[in-house]
Amino acid sequence: MTRVMTSSALLVPAVRASRNGDFLLPFPDYPCNARSFVTLDARLLPYWHTLFDVCPSLLRLDPPEGLELFRRFMTWAYRHHPTLDWTYYISVCRWLLSSPYKSRVSEEHIEALMVAAAALWVTTDVSQARGLVLAWQPMGERIVEWKSGARPLMSTWDEVEDLPRPPWEFSWSPLSAKGGSRFRRWLPVPG
Repeated sequence: MTRVMTSSALLVPAVRASRNGDFLLPFPDYPCNARSFVTLDARLLPYWHTLFDVCPSLLRLDPPEGLELFRRFMTWAYRHHPTLDWTYYISVCRWLLSSPYKSRVSEEHIEALMVAAAALWVTTDVSQARGLVLAWQPMGERIVEWKSGARPLMSTWDEVEDLPRPPWEFSWSPLSAKGGSRFRRWLPVPG
């Protein structure tokens, strides 16, 4: 079977090629199945927010909207399936520290994500622990968070500063409120 091509059909690829570079034309190659792209984007939006709402300074690593950083993270997440509990934010930290952005990742980024992890632990944990302490080896400060109504009466900052050095890159320990903050031992953050 022979197909006859008209001269207008031969010009279509050339027209499309020139339109791809012309950003002034509104949506030159807008797909006919665009609704499926909107659905895909809507499904990924909560993951975008889990990164950039918790740590808006991540947008400075990939201005203006963090799309390349987000794409790289989602590719990694698809392959590694991080747990969607409080350790998720520690997984994000680990990914950032091994990503192409690692040279620009600061303590501020890691601390913001660790605070988010601690806050999520406090709201979801059902154990007898009353609080937790999180540590990242390179950062001297510890993140301490208490469950609602569980903060001990006396200040425990001195006790937190006297904790032993964590043996893992990311470590944590549950705390009990009996007689101050009872630190038992460092545990590795799973993930």
